[in-house]
Amino acid sequence: MRWNKNTKIAIASLAFLLLESRFGWAQLAAPNTAGVSIGHAHLVVPDSARQIAIWESLGGELVATGEVATLKFPGVYLLLSNGEARLPSPQTTANHIGFSVRDYTEYKAKLLDAGASLFFDSEENGQILADLPDGIRVEILTDANQSEPIVFHHMHVAAHDGAALRDWYMRVFGAEAGERRGLPSALVPGGRVDILGINGPEPQGSHSGVLDHIGFEVADMAAFADHLKEQGLTFEVEPMRIEGLDLTIAFLTDPAGTYIEVTDGLASVEP
Repeated sequence: MRWNKNTKIAIASLAFLLLESRFGWAQLAAPNTAGVSIGHAHLVVPDSARQIAIWESLGGELVATGEVATLKFPGVYLLLSNGEARLPSPQTTANHIGFSVRDYTEYKAKLLDAGASLFFDSEENGQILADLPDGIRVEILTDANQSEPIVFHHMHVAAHDGAALRDWYMRVFGAEAGERRGLPSALVPGGRVDILGINGPEPQGSHSGVLDHIGFEVADMAAFADHLKEQGLTFEVEPMRIEGLDLTIAFLTDPAGTYIEVTDGLASVEP
């Protein structure tokens, strides 16, 4: 069982957030036929106050502070815990997190104001890849017709065999096969997992990186655990019930090395 400080923080943070019932939860997407939807991403940063200010400036709504800060965006939660990450996200298999925005010019200005360096910028395509302070890479895509200023779009992970990893997400999470800009994608309600090829140095697993893990919500943890066994797979941290809360969590790692938290209970929480 993999059980380190970051795993304990993730567990404590979810328990804390659920107990803070005055806060509303983000509207997670309805699950697919496998009972799965996008849930959250967890960042480990040296100064959560600085990151809170950055993500609020990008449109996140702060719903909890303390040992773990949480912001919500349409479709996803972003959890921030204080710590020293091993590597920036582009050097791990959890390369970056992506959002769709309504106004390219506005969000380019927001990123620059936040101290981001632009890794890639195409006004013609309405696309930006930017490195935020503390080693967090974020992608911005533009959809001028969307109703919200910013919504969650994708997690972008890296693998040598993108098609094989997409197949794994299809088998394990009931994802649908997709493609974006010629690269394989696994489509899950609420967003997608896009898969980059590896052309440079070998990325390390995401656990203890700045983008420590990505999260999926499941409708029935027991059924999902049975499904995992049918696939010949096991959890690294077995499902555990958080006492006094309608919440069960577990952890596993994808074949490329991206750490994943599975939750059962986020979608049913009401303010």
